[in-house]
Amino acid sequence: MLTYTIDEMNKLLGKKLSEEKYENIAFKYGLDLEVGESALNFELTSDRTDIVSKYSLACIFASELGIKLKRDISIKTENPGIFVEKTGRPFVNLLHVSLNGQLGDNLDEVIKIQERLDKNVGRNRKKAAIGLFDYGKINFPIKYHEEIGDNITFVPLGYSTKKNYKDIIGEIKQGHEYGDLLPEKPVVWSDKTGSIIALPPIINSDYHSINKTTNELLVDVTGNDPVTVNTVTKILAYNLQFLGHVSLLKVNYSSKSISTNISFDTHAFSLNEDTVESLLGLRVNKGEIKNILSKMDYFVRENSKDLVVKPPFYRQDVMHQVDIIDDIMRCIGIDKIPKIPPNFYTEGGFLKNHYTLNNIREILVGFGYQEIDVNVLTNEKYQFENTFLKGKQYVSLLHLKSGDVTMTSKNVFPELLRLVSNNLHKKFPQNLFSLSEITEKGDSDTVFENRTKLCVLSCGKDVNVTYLLSIIKKVLGDSLLIKDISAGYSGQEFSMTFIPGRGYNIYFGEKTIGIAGELHPRVINSFGIELPVTFAEIYIDELSA
Repeated sequence: MLTYTIDEMNKLLGKKLSEEKYENIAFKYGLDLEVGESALNFELTSDRTDIVSKYSLACIFASELGIKLKRDISIKTENPGIFVEKTGRPFVNLLHVSLNGQLGDNLDEVIKIQERLDKNVGRNRKKAAIGLFDYGKINFPIKYHEEIGDNITFVPLGYSTKKNYKDIIGEIKQGHEYGDLLPEKPVVWSDKTGSIIALPPIINSDYHSINKTTNELLVDVTGNDPVTVNTVTKILAYNLQFLGHVSLLKVNYSSKSISTNISFDTHAFSLNEDTVESLLGLRVNKGEIKNILSKMDYFVRENSKDLVVKPPFYRQDVMHQVDIIDDIMRCIGIDKIPKIPPNFYTEGGFLKNHYTLNNIREILVGFGYQEIDVNVLTNEKYQFENTFLKGKQYVSLLHLKSGDVTMTSKNVFPELLRLVSNNLHKKFPQNLFSLSEITEKGDSDTVFENRTKLCVLSCGKDVNVTYLLSIIKKVLGDSLLIKDISAGYSGQEFSMTFIPGRGYNIYFGEKTIGIAGELHPRVINSFGIELPVTFAEIYIDELSA
């Protein structure tokens, strides 16, 4: 939630806007605004992650009003001497901000920017965490490296006496909150004298902290996911440009594998009047498109009949032409888009396997299983790393905004395991099933196919694969009138996933249609589950055709 007084926002804009005007513009741009007593309460949106301060918020209103807020848009590179070693939390970016004077009353705003990004984009510092330092107090060169716990001693932020590593982790609030995020070997920032500047992602040194008299900032972003680290860095750079000049600091890496490869350049899109009209149903001429997008901080240049459009570096939500056209629509106003009725009509009906899937559902519910809709989008960690399966023939995603979502689901049972791991406080046994569409890669990188899978999973102290296989045969026999279902030992392919001797391939005649078995403790433990788990996962398409 971003909360500012109307007077505060009016001062930034240099115009006196009424509550009604703020409400109208907010609605137009999809901002969730609640007006209190002389205060504006804006709910942060999941798409516009760049709006984390009064400055970036004011830019939305400024673009609508044709106002240009003062901001130093140039980003240069400096090399004061920064060395990063390979660690358990390896990815690092740094910024230097030369403020337009002392930090003063902007201190609270800068700290709030840090807190919002740490929580919302950095996932409570798990994927990325921000550190704020007084640049003038840093003794360059500085080094990011692993350190033995016994050697870690410094005065933490907000304290007046030195504390050792054990005290920091065990006694102070930040240690309790974020101690579980520390890698196996703790990582520190140290300066050329060997003094410790910070213990990411826990806490910084009090001596190097910022205050109202600070006139230069050093900002570090550290984390486990390079995409998130880069996203946070770009949003920070944008929001801090309103306070002074931002420079990206060159990092000297000990290994190429830990470079974030950050760039403030963005992908260029080709856009023309016909494409805009095809989506909006409204003819917008090239000059108006250029004017609208320029006001919204896009780079636009003409190229023959088309426009070459580059979104601002901080707009991580722009992944396609459609996103750009959405911005054009918001600027024009939804009420200006013509209402065009569809020119064709079709008769609705069920999919061909509708009744079959419903029969499967009814039978499994009768056996005491609960149906779950699993996530379509997931990541390799859950699908392959935690399950010890080989990652092959799966569909990965482009233009990633978070390491949480990197691929479409290929297997259903890992997503059910995630659900169980999040519900360990619930009653056991937990008997679940899911009928889900998964996507697999075909013969080439441009050929994909959707397939329907049935996954039946049980977690409890008395579960076993023999009983589960009998349920699968009953379900397929009653719903599809299929009797030729058998099971055979799965062999080496699933030897790391199943307990030896308790993993099976499921066959329809001579054709393999799925797998079943009792999960190995290594898999169960990787999801934080302590009770036995058995599951079966089969393709339904071939059977219901």
